[in-house]
Amino acid sequence: MAARELEIVIPPIIGYQYLAYPLCTLFTRQETLPWFYSNFIHLYCYSHLDDDYASSSLPLSFYGEDFVQCPWLITQKLERESILSSPEGIIDFLIRNINLGYTISLNVDEFYIPQRRVYRQIHYAHDVLIYGYDDQSRMFLILGYDQEMQFRRTLVPFHELEQGIEQLPNTERFEEHIFLYKINPSGSYTLDATVIKQALEDYLSGRNISLCHRATSGMLEAAFGTEVYQAIADNLPILVRKRDIRPIHILLEHKKTMSLRLDYLCNQGILPAELTGCFSPVEGRMFFLRHLLMKYAFTNDDTLLRQGLQELTTIREHEQAVLETVVEALERQLIS
Repeated sequence: MAARELEIVIPPIIGYQYLAYPLCTLFTRQETLPWFYSNFIHLYCYSHLDDDYASSSLPLSFYGEDFVQCPWLITQKLERESILSSPEGIIDFLIRNINLGYTISLNVDEFYIPQRRVYRQIHYAHDVLIYGYDDQSRMFLILGYDQEMQFRRTLVPFHELEQGIEQLPNTERFEEHIFLYKINPSGSYTLDATVIKQALEDYLSGRNISLCHRATSGMLEAAFGTEVYQAIADNLPILVRKRDIRPIHILLEHKKTMSLRLDYLCNQGILPAELTGCFSPVEGRMFFLRHLLMKYAFTNDDTLLRQGLQELTTIREHEQAVLETVVEALERQLIS
């Protein structure tokens, strides 16, 4: 009997699993941090979240992170048909790739996945990360949001995961692609203060950085950088009516990541030591705002909504001031 559990680490960004799953592998190695902190600076948000496409897509997310291009990851992007048509069968396909060191991200019908809100109730497509198996108990180890909407490790029997993969067409809006991730042992990336400084300046100015990528991915008609605050404020009644706090949660993860980034730069001597912890108050206010809007979503107390809108403005102003100081400090570092 065989068993294998690949190492994964829960990253600071888990709001959207398409970002979280590759990061779970990256965060197993400290040497990947320079790449991580040089990225995940940009945000974008659709300006009209009542439009059909914007409301069904990601209302707000990080922009520009391409894990296929990440020097620290070996990434395979496969069509779902590659697992369905594999002569060895679905179970052995998964086990073989885990034995090769790959975590596997793919969509399943969560009707067949235990410890999910829709288990045996509703056919619903969602992505999971498979990172291990036990041949004796015939269980796969998976990561994802459980029935309590907590990002946790759970178990799924071989046969139910197989059903979840095979029956996916019974759901709507599922993703055909399968992603395999493992650390690239020959990877290399050097922290680049110039890149970080430019990205922070673009973020502060609200520059539409999708213009730089329109040759391959097209331009997005969206708010970027600090302009996302106004887009969220304009759409807050829509979001709260739908009880969709995803944008607020992503904003919080952005502030957590920014706080970690700036402290890391201080620790590396790229920023002055006195700036350590400078972003923590912004992160703290964002955490308070998320709690406030969750409360409003269940009470419809307009006082809380007005307070939340004011808090959003305060956070933007505070963030602007801190990041302008950081950019100035980086500029001094680069010319010294």
